[in-house]
Amino acid sequence: MFVKDGDIQVWDEASGESQTIFDSGDVIRVELSDDGEVVAFLRRSIIGDLDSEWHEQSALWAVGRNGENPRELVSAEDLRELLHAAETDSTNIPQLEWIPRTHRLLFSRWTYFVQAEGESHATPGGLYLVDADTLAQTVLLPADNNVRFVPSPDGLQIALMSLDGLGFINVDGSNLRQDLLTYPPAGLTGPIFPTGVWTRDSQAFLITGSLEWDPIAGLNFAIWLVSVDGSSPESLAAIRQSDPSSVTFSPDGQLMAFVQYTDQQPPEIAGWFTTPLTAGPGPLAIPHEIEVGPASLHWSPAGDAFTGTLMTLCPGPTRDSEVCDSAISFWGSVAAIRWMDGTRFLLLTRDPSVLFLVTLDVSGRFDATTVPIVAWPLEEWVGPQSFAAVELGH
Repeated sequence: MFVKDGDIQVWDEASGESQTIFDSGDVIRVELSDDGEVVAFLRRSIIGDLDSEWHEQSALWAVGRNGENPRELVSAEDLRELLHAAETDSTNIPQLEWIPRTHRLLFSRWTYFVQAEGESHATPGGLYLVDADTLAQTVLLPADNNVRFVPSPDGLQIALMSLDGLGFINVDGSNLRQDLLTYPPAGLTGPIFPTGVWTRDSQAFLITGSLEWDPIAGLNFAIWLVSVDGSSPESLAAIRQSDPSSVTFSPDGQLMAFVQYTDQQPPEIAGWFTTPLTAGPGPLAIPHEIEVGPASLHWSPAGDAFTGTLMTLCPGPTRDSEVCDSAISFWGSVAAIRWMDGTRFLLLTRDPSVLFLVTLDVSGRFDATTVPIVAWPLEEWVGPQSFAAVELGH
């Protein structure tokens, strides 16, 4: 599923063809349930005169994979009412996550002023649950709670990351446990939230807590392991002069990666490094989607390490320069990577924006066959031995 020109398209691997299942022209985001049956999506409308005063507002919808039964789950009017939005406020849903193995969605909301900084300085508010089958809505946390959230792999709990603490809540809204880990808030031009992942058994959560500005460059923070049973948090690593949004973890829970800034002024990126996690927390439910930017060095679900430009790193790398397989030289601009398993992933590029399905061969190297059509000769964009890629859309 992907969005093209505001419409939802479905690409079928067997036929190699795409078809449009929702053609409103105003869709800005799409999320597919893990059983592949229901598509949740956001529709954005512009209210007012673009030459004077105007604002944006979004609504949450769902549709079947075959394009049948489109329905509105949360209207733009309901979203604005829950946020007590002013007439000039723009509104959107910054976080949207399916609860694993269900057709229920978790989401948060925020307001912003589109003519100023837009959504870059907005703060998420509240935590809400909507059932895409029954349309029933539940308020888990009201709008004055500023949190980012991560549902547990077993679909029973939600990690709540606020600006100054970590807590948990059951998906039915019961058993709220706040401030199991606390830390001072950090922020300069906007709020800074920590990032984190669940252990695969859903018994603990790793978080980049204790954020503080470094006097030279970036942020200092610690990696904490926080158990859902309320036992004392455990510090696994301490990082200096970095960015919490750059942190990724190996799926076996043995290593973490992070960007490192130099001491010079203004600071520059020295590279991406790894460090072992003390008292390894065990297998982790690492995100399969990587937005390439601060988060560059990352691991596939199979445990192989890659750079943001898709260079294969040596086993147990200490930094991003330890390249052991240079079969690909990818000189395009990578926007995001979504792994499906250890050998297949979706690749989204920038300028032009093109979506590819990429397949690694059994040796872990990229196959030399290419099928995409781009705006310039492919050989100038990737190395002569690159990857088997099928273009899905621009």
